[in-house]
Amino acid sequence: MAEWPERMETMTFTAGIIGYGERGKTLEKVIREHVPEIKLIAVADPAVDRRVEALRSGLAAYESADELLGWVRPQIAIITTNPPQHCEQVVMAAEHGCHIFCEKPLALSPEEADRMIAAVRKAGVVCTVDFETIFSDSFLTLEHELVRDEFGELIRFDAVDKGRPPAYDIETCMPHFLHAFMVLTRSKPVEVFGRVIVDGRQATLADVMPISELYPHGRTHDIGMRAGTIEASYLLANGVTVRYFLAELDEAYVVEAGKRAKPGSEFMHFIACGTRGQVKWHQTSTGYVYRKSVPQDTLSVMDWELVCAPDKPDPTWVVPTTRLVQDFVRAIMAGREPATTIKDAAAVVDQVYGIYASHLAGKPLKLPLEERKHPLR
Repeated sequence: MAEWPERMETMTFTAGIIGYGERGKTLEKVIREHVPEIKLIAVADPAVDRRVEALRSGLAAYESADELLGWVRPQIAIITTNPPQHCEQVVMAAEHGCHIFCEKPLALSPEEADRMIAAVRKAGVVCTVDFETIFSDSFLTLEHELVRDEFGELIRFDAVDKGRPPAYDIETCMPHFLHAFMVLTRSKPVEVFGRVIVDGRQATLADVMPISELYPHGRTHDIGMRAGTIEASYLLANGVTVRYFLAELDEAYVVEAGKRAKPGSEFMHFIACGTRGQVKWHQTSTGYVYRKSVPQDTLSVMDWELVCAPDKPDPTWVVPTTRLVQDFVRAIMAGREPATTIKDAAAVVDQVYGIYASHLAGKPLKLPLEERKHPLR
């Protein structure tokens, strides 16, 4: 990924935030403190308390996205609502001529993603998706590690995500890794094979239920499969493979620098396997990078060597998010694609729902998926 310049030419864009929750407020903080090229002018959120909070911070407040877009007409729409609202709101923003910043996951089916891409293309606007991971210092270090002679040629990625229900993380955390794999390899998966296991058996459509029942912590959107584990494998166009494992644990702890971290943090990581060495990336804070100078399949007691660690805690990823938003602004100014494109985000949607589609078909499936509707509906 190319480095970004420190300065941008003077130009200001008005923006409205649609969805004034945790991520919306993080973006407000980032923009106010680090991106003077964006002037926040309004918020849209159905919750009265959030609208009151927005008014107190000096922003106009509206109940709905169509009110904000129709009355305020910002140049940029920042969409941080729940995923079921993304498709309609991205299409609406594009029709109003807004450049778009959208939270991930982009969509809840390949069909929705197709519609969003068509609307953005027709309007001729810039659209970026919130994959801030690739702007972290640890990710830049990871890119460097994969081209070292000591690593050799990349063979595969082994990814592990343990802690929360797999049906939740398949839509929230897994997309970050899938997007990262495409950036690191400059390639996209062409095949997916997935398995969903519950109580030691193959999951069926009888195991489909709302996310709110699977993960009752304010997530009320969409559906997933009750699962103890989800396994997926991908073949990329360049021959690299990805093996992905998601599992729910009652309690998972990690020791980072001799301290106990929050449940699940140690278990969100992937290992890049090369012909001569290995590199491991942990999604704790803004990422830790480790390496070994032996291939994964070699019997060795060699410890992992720490290569990169955060200077200080950044639980909301403010630094990478700042760089992502700055790249978005530069893309608008230059009339180019942003670093995190809607097309790549749509490819991630295919990869996620390809797991369910492959599981139900009982065989590997080609990507992009031929069937564009949600596989569980």
